[in-house]
Amino acid sequence: MIAHVRKVNGVRYSGTHRCWHVEEREGIAEWVRSILGDLYDIDALALEALPQGESVTSILPQRRCRVEIGNVPGSGKIMIKFHGLYEKEWLAEMRQYGHLEYLRERREWRLPWSRVAVDSLSDWFTARGLQVEVRRDKPPAAVRKMREEVTGEVRARVLGQKSAEAVRLLGNNLREKRHSESTVKCYLSMIELFLKYYHDREPLDTGPAELSSFMTDFLLPLGYSASYQNQMVTAVKTTFSLLGRPMNPDNLVRPRRSRALPKVFSKEEISKILNASGNIKHRLILWMIYSCGLRRSEVLNISLTDLDRSRNILHIRQGKGKVDRIVPVSARVWDKIDEYMAAYEPVTWLFEGQRGGKYSAGSVYAVFRRALRRAGIRKEVGVHALRHSYATHLHEGGLDIRFIQELLGHRSSRTTEVYTHVSRRNLMSVKSPIDDLDLK
Repeated sequence: MIAHVRKVNGVRYSGTHRCWHVEEREGIAEWVRSILGDLYDIDALALEALPQGESVTSILPQRRCRVEIGNVPGSGKIMIKFHGLYEKEWLAEMRQYGHLEYLRERREWRLPWSRVAVDSLSDWFTARGLQVEVRRDKPPAAVRKMREEVTGEVRARVLGQKSAEAVRLLGNNLREKRHSESTVKCYLSMIELFLKYYHDREPLDTGPAELSSFMTDFLLPLGYSASYQNQMVTAVKTTFSLLGRPMNPDNLVRPRRSRALPKVFSKEEISKILNASGNIKHRLILWMIYSCGLRRSEVLNISLTDLDRSRNILHIRQGKGKVDRIVPVSARVWDKIDEYMAAYEPVTWLFEGQRGGKYSAGSVYAVFRRALRRAGIRKEVGVHALRHSYATHLHEGGLDIRFIQELLGHRSSRTTEVYTHVSRRNLMSVKSPIDDLDLK
């Protein structure tokens, strides 16, 4: 590997930083790619996002340190533990997310918990060649152990001929409806678990009573989520309909659904986010998502032929639910598109990867999280919050909810009406009763 690195003109090794450096100059990123791109994975995102004024670019770390990041139950803190030597620069980055403390006896650092901190730090360390392990929230250890043992024993059972045929029918039905393969695998796994739980019975020998017992005696004690429980009911209900014995919906108990409101940004926060990135490609991605109300998958699927400048619109093809729609594109966004096209010259897709093809979803998420951090916003949100903000700001601006429904590509107006609950259009006219009190 060192022999290949030395081919880069002007490269030198830094004992302080334990990595190879090359002087920052015009075209150096392309030069590095031309020499090393076919042999090693190049972090194009890091190369493109080099801050203004940097004098050197680190191109290949020589040392890999493992970083462990996880939630500390009951403390409201996240834990960051380095398995190996670490740099002072890393601590400075961590301090941007709140008060940083070190627990000497545990040899770990602690920060106030937030999903933005976890995701952003994970990306930051990964971009520097470190191996990152993120421990997500898990059920208690005793429940996890019991789930592994009990579920493992059930899944090890062999399906009978009729049960296997029921699983096959469900798979064929879902694929005929053009559901994604991940959705098909999810539902097949669920119906297999249910049928293997009652492995000593034929499928039609079970019904709503057995499904209820399965929930109360198996899923709930093992700590499965309400979402999993609801999907299980759907999988069983659909399978029995295919077998010619539909279940009465009145006899099926579904868990209560939580009603979470969309997380939105203020217009001031949106301005900070959209101006945060110095890279024109990254900036345009965020501009397109917000200004057109796009889902992450939709911004990745924009082809050059979908841009209709003569009508100032963008065609969104086969969005969620395989629904096509058109959305207006503002003059300011067209100017940014022109600037981007002149710099990057994409061939097929508006946003293409380093070696052609569509830009990756993970890269969009990384761009968004980096923009959040640079904007100083600590909200626990995903890229979809830009789309939520687009709809909310349209409603606050007086646009009818039916038009917003069309722009978002929602089949039902009920889906769109959730934005009326976070819009300030009507709230601003509400006077609090405390304003009428004589208080000091």
